[in-house]
Amino acid sequence: MNRREALSRVSLMLGGTLSAPTLLAFDRWSQTTPENRKTGASILNEEQREVIARVAELIIPKTDTPGAIDAGVPAFIEVMLRDGYTKSVQDVFLTGLGNLAGKGLLTASPDQQTTLLKQLEANALANAKAGTVSFWQLIKELTVWGYFTSEAGIKSSLDYQPIPGKFEAIKIKPGQKDFMYGNQV
Repeated sequence: MNRREALSRVSLMLGGTLSAPTLLAFDRWSQTTPENRKTGASILNEEQREVIARVAELIIPKTDTPGAIDAGVPAFIEVMLRDGYTKSVQDVFLTGLGNLAGKGLLTASPDQQTTLLKQLEANALANAKAGTVSFWQLIKELTVWGYFTSEAGIKSSLDYQPIPGKFEAIKIKPGQKDFMYGNQV
């Protein structure tokens, strides 16, 4: 499985399993005026921003396509966290950032960082039955959401076909980007 397939599958999976706080963030975001989005005070410090950037880049690394940092995912996460989520969800997120910083994520080797995130994933899966939202679930959702709503993420993953246009069946060339998973010949 290559990165593109993995991202497609994760997107499909998240589409059906977005957490309730993220769904509520959609609504809150739509109610926030553009002026407030631009002038809202940050709730993150510099270390927390670095942790977000490191985790997002580990989730979607730069390869021959842009990574999460290139796509502006850390800034997206900061704005969505500030403007879209409730205080209780913000607290869960900030606690998760603090835990990662406390475990030395920023000074760890790449292998140690990956191991640390795998532990978070395992813990989140083990605690998923409790019905609580985890930091790991939130940051994964926000990373994928931010990536696939960015210009860089869309251009690197999808092939834009302008509309209006006539409906015409086309043959997909091997390796050509498309909007539907599984259309590769």
